[in-house]
Amino acid sequence: MADVILYNCLSINHAPIRPIGPHQIASWLRTYGYSVKVIDFCNFLSSDELYNLTLAHIDNNTKAIGVSSTFWSEKPYLTISLDLYGVPDYIEPDWVVNIREKLSGYNFEWLLGGVYSTFNKELFRFTWRTFHGFAEDQILKFMDELSGNKRNNSNFDIINLESRFSADNSIQPTEVLPIELSRGCQFKCSFCRYPLLGKKKNTYIRSMEHIKQEFIYNYENFGTTKYFFMDDTVNESEEKIVGLEQIVNNLPFKLQWIGYNRLDLIGVKKHTIEILKNTGLVSSYFGIESFHPKASKIIGKGWNGTYAKDFLLELKEKWGPDTNFYLQFLIGLTGETETDIENTFEWCVKNNMPEWHFGPLNIRLDKNFVTESEFDKNHRIYGYKFEPSSFYKWFNKEWTYNQAVLKSRDLNTRAKDYIFLSSWLLGEISTHGQSLKELMHTKRSQIDWSSLIVNSKTFVNQYVSKQLKLL
Repeated sequence: MADVILYNCLSINHAPIRPIGPHQIASWLRTYGYSVKVIDFCNFLSSDELYNLTLAHIDNNTKAIGVSSTFWSEKPYLTISLDLYGVPDYIEPDWVVNIREKLSGYNFEWLLGGVYSTFNKELFRFTWRTFHGFAEDQILKFMDELSGNKRNNSNFDIINLESRFSADNSIQPTEVLPIELSRGCQFKCSFCRYPLLGKKKNTYIRSMEHIKQEFIYNYENFGTTKYFFMDDTVNESEEKIVGLEQIVNNLPFKLQWIGYNRLDLIGVKKHTIEILKNTGLVSSYFGIESFHPKASKIIGKGWNGTYAKDFLLELKEKWGPDTNFYLQFLIGLTGETETDIENTFEWCVKNNMPEWHFGPLNIRLDKNFVTESEFDKNHRIYGYKFEPSSFYKWFNKEWTYNQAVLKSRDLNTRAKDYIFLSSWLLGEISTHGQSLKELMHTKRSQIDWSSLIVNSKTFVNQYVSKQLKLL
């Protein structure tokens, strides 16, 4: 039985993945004596499966059910594709609607966290108590108020975090688990809305001993050797990655990981190329955003507009066949034309970049959102205006929002014949048991998606079976 039940999902059908948020909150609440049940893979579960798993953990002490909305990607993300898809009749995905209707007779609180919790409440079908941003302290306070616990709790501190997945999560050894080594970013890119931007160097970084112990715990209990590092910038400081290298050298297994890194930080400290590889880095996500000198400066990544192309060729050679990378580009930056974007695409093709992707710039005016980027707050200074009565349909001298969306789709479709598996998708597919090193030499166009969908359902069926045996 549980004081609170947390629903977790990543709404893709090719791989069963456990986002970190609900597990992090569960671990934090357990340190204060609350019993928490996380139910994963909710997007895969039938209505009856989710209902029965939920009922098995409800009793008179159950106070709330929390739902993570960050990866509710079944319905269009309104700030990106509203015009091209039309407004959905409600935001909640079908599995959420079904379980709320099935449990409508129970008297407990429904909690909503994650990205969609910041949306206008009029767009939801149901009433939710919402939690925004990092929610550990908010939910602990809420649970204490419901439970009548009057105490002075310590604030959540990533530095001292001793996070643990629970033994009842039914984790399999082929899974790629998420882990936080740190929080926040010491940079302030103009388009970014992430919390803790501009933090001081070497702050909000976990104890290296706690990180090591989490690696060992997961290996000894679940056989885990593969990870998604969820940090905004894994290589934010040399001290951090050197500490990670020391941990890896003393683990009883070979660690492999995928995560975000800053290309410029590697470029100005080239000795870290080898350090990162030694830590077990298999695939890196690089937010290049633009090769254009002016546009890259505007967003706070001017180094990329001058040096990124040459350095990517050098990095590809030095990392060799066992480590690859993913390049993310934005369309819609002031000063960068369609010809410039086409040149970027052709450069990636000509130089055999492992994988790249284009996305439309996202700027918004809606004050219902909790966080704002520099572009959101000062869009006119950067050359942007908005169409009448729209909170996200921006335009500048080079682009309209819709043009950026359509161009992104065109380029990403054309790239399919060239790109290989990397970054998050590489890890997702490896959950089915394939080697990361072998998969990274597989083109996306060669993937048998239908078999992955079948394998995912088989995996989740095994998860449900294991969960029922624990009851």
